[in-house]
Amino acid sequence: MADLHAFGRREDAAAALAEAVLHRLATGLSARGAATLVVPGGTSPAALFACLRCADLDWSRVTVVPSDERWVPVTDPESNERLLRETLCIDAAADARLLGLYRDTPTPRAALDEVAAALDALPTVVDAVVLGMGADGHTASLFPDARNIAACLETSAPCVAPQRPPGETPRLSLSLARLRATKSLSLLCFGEDKRAAYTRAAEPGPSTQYPVRGVIHQSRVPLSVYWAD
Repeated sequence: MADLHAFGRREDAAAALAEAVLHRLATGLSARGAATLVVPGGTSPAALFACLRCADLDWSRVTVVPSDERWVPVTDPESNERLLRETLCIDAAADARLLGLYRDTPTPRAALDEVAAALDALPTVVDAVVLGMGADGHTASLFPDARNIAACLETSAPCVAPQRPPGETPRLSLSLARLRATKSLSLLCFGEDKRAAYTRAAEPGPSTQYPVRGVIHQSRVPLSVYWAD
């Protein structure tokens, strides 16, 4: 099960998580001369990115990977790659290598092989994975309403293309197997709705109902949850 860290302020939760992530990255740099970090998109990690991008670290040897991506051009305001370029890979972290997931293909499915090859070129076990969570229990782009969610959760492939309902923006996501292949796994979430969702997901049940269960109910790597109202 997970280790829950509750904070009174979101800034304090982000600062505590940033300290843990930076320790893991520094350890990787010291041991191998390189480090890899997986991070979520959305608004929740803004304060986390503000802490990370100012850290005194050899960012030129760090590879940053989004946990998932909306299938929109990187110039689109909804692009996670654009978000990371504008809010994380700046200041002291400007020299970090950003491995984006978007490719100029009609659908995420058409890009799976190319993105998988890029992910396979990274270390098999990354240094730190930070995830977000939705009130519906999704994490990365592993949504409970995806028609192929069971396959997305069970595959050993590094990335998946969830089949979302009509009208939803197509997405590509790192697979559950890839997200769990890390030395440090963290979940960052804010608000009472997310706390309630986490409480529900922490109960026994199928991961297809709440995909975040795939990182909560596993023993491969301990999960640290950072929450604030």
